[in-house]
Amino acid sequence: MDREVTKQEFKELFFKHGVARGSGGWTESYWDNFYEHEKNARYFFTEPTSPDQIRMFLSSGEGEHRIFLLSEEAEESFFER
Repeated sequence: MDREVTKQEFKELFFKHGVARGSGGWTESYWDNFYEHEKNARYFFTEPTSPDQIRMFLSSGEGEHRIFLLSEEAEESFFER
C-alpha cells in the first residue's frame, strides 16, 4: 500500500532501506544529485508485504518519487522480462 510521505521521511527511508540494507548504489552522492535540491515533488513509500522484501527500488516521474521494496527473487525475475 502506497502512502505519501514528506521529503524528510523519504530521505530517511532512502537511507534506511537503501544504504543500511546494502541495496547497492544508493549513496549520499546519489541522494544529493537526484533529490536534495528538488522542490515541489511528491514522495511515496510502498509498505512491504513480507519480511523478505528488502531490496529497494525507486520510481520517479512527473514530479513524483516512490520507494518500493522487492524480495531478492522478485528482483531477479524483474530483470528477466
